[in-house]
Parts: sequence; C-alpha cells; structure tokens
Amino acid sequence: MTRRQFDRRDMIRLAVGAGGMLVSSRALGQTDALTQLLGDKLPKELLDLLPAKPLNLARTVAAILALEKEADARNFRKSALAFNQGKEIPAFETSLYQSALPRLVTLIDRSEGEDEGMADRAAALLADVHAAQHEVPEALRTEPVPLPAPAPVTVPASPIPLSRRHDYATLKPEYARMFGSIALRPDAAETANWYVRMMRNAKSRYEAVATEIGVPWHFIAATHALEASFNFRAHLHNGDFPLTARTRQVPSGRPTVWLPPSHWEASAKDAMRLLGFTGQSDWSLERTLYRLEAYNGFGYRKRGVPTPYLWSFSNHYERGKFVADGSFNPKARSQQCGAAVMLKLLANSGDVSFS
Repeated sequence: MTRRQFDRRDMIRLAVGAGGMLVSSRALGQTDALTQLLGDKLPKELLDLLPAKPLNLARTVAAILALEKEADARNFRKSALAFNQGKEIPAFETSLYQSALPRLVTLIDRSEGEDEGMADRAAALLADVHAAQHEVPEALRTEPVPLPAPAPVTVPASPIPLSRRHDYATLKPEYARMFGSIALRPDAAETANWYVRMMRNAKSRYEAVATEIGVPWHFIAATHALEASFNFRAHLHNGDFPLTARTRQVPSGRPTVWLPPSHWEASAKDAMRLLGFTGQSDWSLERTLYRLEAYNGFGYRKRGVPTPYLWSFSNHYERGKFVADGSFNPKARSQQCGAAVMLKLLANSGDVSFS
C-alpha cells in the first residue's frame, strides 16, 4: 500500500486494531504518547502519517481509564454518583465531555478521603475537559466581542418564535411558555437525570453558600454545573483548578482576597457577588431564567436559536453553538445540560418550587 492510498480512515482502522480503542485522527499525535496508549507494535503506515499535534484527547481518555483502574485495584469505596462506568469513552472532542464528566466527578468522590493526590489529578483532568467545552459568558468579557452578521439559520427553529429583544418585560412571558412546554430529549434523559442527582447530592454545600448571600441553592447548583462542571476542587467562576491559586482565565485574579481562605465555598460566594446575583429579591422562574441568559449572553437570539445555556437537552434546542468568542457554528451541539432543563426536573420532583 502506498502512502497516497493510505487515507485517514485506514489510520483510524489501524489504530483500533492496534489498541482496541477508537481514537479520531484529530486525537492522534506524538509517537511516544500513541505508543503508550495503543502498545509498542504500531503499523509503519500509521507511524509515517502521525501528525505533530500533541495527543491531548487520547491522553485524557487514557488518564481517566488509568485512574479508574487504580481506584478499583485499591478498593476505593463505590460512589453514589457513578454513571456510565465501564462504557467506552470516545476520544472525539465533540462527545468526550458528556462521557468523561460523570466519570471524573465519580473519581473525585471515590478518592476524597482515600488519596487526596488522586482526587486532585481527577479534578485537574475535569478542569481540562471543562475548559474545552466552556464558553466565556458575555457578562465576564472585559471588552465586548463584535459578532458577525447573523448566518442563515440551518437548525430547526424553536416551536415558539424567539424574541430578538433583550428586556425582561418582553422576555418574561416567553420564558414561562417555553418552560411550560419543555420536554427532555429521550437520548439525553440519563445524563440530565445524573445532573439532578449531582445537585441533590451536594445540596447542603449549595445551601450553605445560599444562606449567606441570598441566592437560591438551585441557582448556584445550575451555575456550578455550567461554569465548573460540578468540580468542587475548582473555582465556580470558570472551573479553574486548583483552588489554592486565584483564577487564571476570565475572570482572572479571583477572588482578589485569597489564601486564606482557599476553599470552594469562599470562591463560590465571590463568584456570585462578582456577577451581581447577591442580595436580589426576585427569584421567580422567569427572573431566574432571565439572569442566566443575560449572564451568558443574548447572541443566540440573533440567530433564532434558543440558547443551550438554558435549553440544551430539551425539545427547544437541537444544534447551534458559539465554539469561540464571536464564532457561531450552526452544526455544533452543546454537550452540557441546560439550566432550564435542570430546574424543570427539580420542579417536577418537588425539590424546588417557583412562585
């Protein structure tokens, strides 16, 4: 077989045959890392075509599997947060987050109190996976990001036409209608229910912060899910790890007064104060959804796409995502559960109520 005849599909097929794990051509990287992941006997054709890009995604998968194996070998306690354990983790950027998130959270839970170093390693991996999925909310950007002219909408429109306006009075009835008609996508039900299980499991921690700053626990929990992927060893502001240092990404240098304290609760209170959420009196459903959307930004409305920050995993959102500042991809799909979906599931189960 000549080099010209050997294409990307052949490379992926050979990688599967060599190591039994599916990795995308984008995930393939340096020879030493690939050898470590797939074994020593790699086809020469595959070695010849290896790109120079580091093997970030495949390394992440390998690291998760290695930590799980070590936790099992050391008989660490089982976790009530376990989900998707034992299933293959796809090493594709578009699907890695949804598979890796619950497994890394479970690893942190299993190793805390057993091996703090392992808990930190899992938390660091979670911070990296989160950063690949996370968008900087509009309210946190130091300078407005100019958005390009709206592209033609190529995703299914919401059953309810979206207003292009941004004022609360206009959007209030829209939030009520959409929340009332929200339905969970069947393919996302298991993952969405895991999100709610996470929120319930850490409710006491969220309530401890809520009591001090006057922000509902479920609002803090939903923000924690979206901004830090439930990582209690990272900052609530943006998921930056570790807590022993101030944040590096936007918003950087937070909390301004730090060390001591250096625990999650102090970071969470600083994040809520920074965003102006503390001391607010109206926490009705509509105002809650408005604050969440305003914080993340109204850019999706310009394209007729319901924001995934609220509606991902539901009938109101299919595709369309800002993959970078000002860069909208109509084919990309958010891998995070939307805040409105989390709140709907909590309301349905009686965990929260909205007046």
